[in-house]
Amino acid sequence: MRTKTLLIASAALAAGILTSSAQTYSQNIVGYVVKPLPAGYTVCANPLNGTVDNGLNNTINNGDGSYDVNQLLIWSGTKYTTYTFDSTMPQGFGDSSDSHSVPAPVMAPGTGFLINNNQGAGPLTNTFTGTVAISSLPGSTTNTIPAGLNFFASQLPYAGGVETVLGVPSDGSLDGNILETPNIVGGLVRGYTQVTFDSTMPQGFGDASDSHSVPEPVIPVGGGFFINNNQGGGTYQWVQTLNP
Repeated sequence: MRTKTLLIASAALAAGILTSSAQTYSQNIVGYVVKPLPAGYTVCANPLNGTVDNGLNNTINNGDGSYDVNQLLIWSGTKYTTYTFDSTMPQGFGDSSDSHSVPAPVMAPGTGFLINNNQGAGPLTNTFTGTVAISSLPGSTTNTIPAGLNFFASQLPYAGGVETVLGVPSDGSLDGNILETPNIVGGLVRGYTQVTFDSTMPQGFGDASDSHSVPEPVIPVGGGFFINNNQGGGTYQWVQTLNP
């Protein structure tokens, strides 16, 4: 039996939460996910829709300055675009050199990115809070996998195998395409581990040359991975389902 691990903390995960301050009723599933950010680079993803303390949410807010000097790297399809956290800038961010103000990035669930904790202040902890991308149970959400190299994440706060748990298509439609995960060693990105989607292999994946079977990649909650859709098969729909 395949088991999905939903990592939203405590009893806050419920359909319909009565908030004591505003006394308003929410039909959504709400909760929070804690993401450690050690020194150096961390692969991140926003697993919830909503606001987050310390400045990471759908529209990122660095108002308190606690992330100043650190960097956020968003994949553009061919390279990373680097933003510098800077609370002295009008929208809380500067460009890669921190010399010009830039708009605050928007990071919706389903997109991976990197955080570079380089301020020398030691490990940080970010708490994502908000609602699950599905508003009712049971329900589903879809992430589109276009052609090219794109940085993905689960739209739901799941941890586990990319096919068996996160629900990336395992029907053979992605066969031949490549999944890549950043190798972070000593806080630096030291290349990428590449595996090949191959439904004929025992665990559904081959090595980079697709000559030997390898274990299914396992992704932590709030983590991300690349898919290089380079086989000319068009666009794929990655459907994730949340059940009670």
